[in-house]
Amino acid sequence: MRDIKIFLAVMPLFLLLDYIWLGHVMKRFYLSELGSLARGDGNSINPRLLAAGGVYLALVGGIIVFALPRVDPLQPLVSGLAWGALYGLAVYTVYDLTNRATLNHWPLKLVAVDICWGVLLCSAVTGCAAMVRSRLG
Repeated sequence: MRDIKIFLAVMPLFLLLDYIWLGHVMKRFYLSELGSLARGDGNSINPRLLAAGGVYLALVGGIIVFALPRVDPLQPLVSGLAWGALYGLAVYTVYDLTNRATLNHWPLKLVAVDICWGVLLCSAVTGCAAMVRSRLG
């Protein structure tokens, strides 16, 4: 039950940070780099919501199942940031390099930016999850 509470506490943070990144901060970059691969009208990406929902459930669930159990309870923030960064590096690297290997157009610049973003995003969310867990006891 505690893991479900942590999941529900950090899911909105993950969604908000990714929305700000993809929808505002780096919107033009992703549209430019993806080109015709992007589902959208040229000014915005319009993802398939069910598939996107599955991605977010899997990413945050992975944080809870794979990264959070490794966090040192004596140093939850620092350890959470580190384990989250490692989790983000693994997941986003697999995603981006698979796309790079199998698609005709998946720019190297996009690979680098997206992996860096995944590291930061998963690190921040895992750090928050670790702090929530320490407060829940």
